[in-house]
Amino acid sequence: MKIPKELMFEYLLSLENFSESHPTLKDLTMKEALESQKKIIDLGFTDKDILDMKSEELLLEYKKWRKDTGQ
Repeated sequence: MKIPKELMFEYLLSLENFSESHPTLKDLTMKEALESQKKIIDLGFTDKDILDMKSEELLLEYKKWRKDTGQ
């Protein structure tokens, strides 16, 4: 079983928001990233599963998802 793509995209978006956020927003955006990660872990996945899922194909799908959803 793989991590649902929508959840993985949410996680990637939260990490991207954290990396691009103003220093005054780092705490808020880190909290969002950790909440997304917790949702994945609550489904029974591990950090290793998250890392194993990352691929060039997933990143291309993520970019398309961002464009299609206006994220």
